[in-house]
Amino acid sequence: MKRRDEHVGSVIERTLKRLKLWQRLRESDAVQVFSEAVGEVVARQAEAVSIDNGKLIVRVPSATWRQHLRFEQQEMIDNVNAKLGSKVVREIFFTR
Repeated sequence: MKRRDEHVGSVIERTLKRLKLWQRLRESDAVQVFSEAVGEVVARQAEAVSIDNGKLIVRVPSATWRQHLRFEQQEMIDNVNAKLGSKVVREIFFTR
């Protein structure tokens, strides 16, 4: 029997996908990279707190910031997904 050489990372990724845990892991990564993806100015005012099924929950200090960031929502989604290399975030919900 011929044995294939595989990288451990490939085996882990395949196993996580089979167990349907891969998406949850990628979502966790989205929360972690949010600050870097949106830049320093926004990161000082907005904090990613959780994500569920592609909906990223971001805490902001005021209604003014919430309104301002709504205009930049698609760009933030695109930046986070670019950092992750896949479409993980589909929507951002801003809360206080």
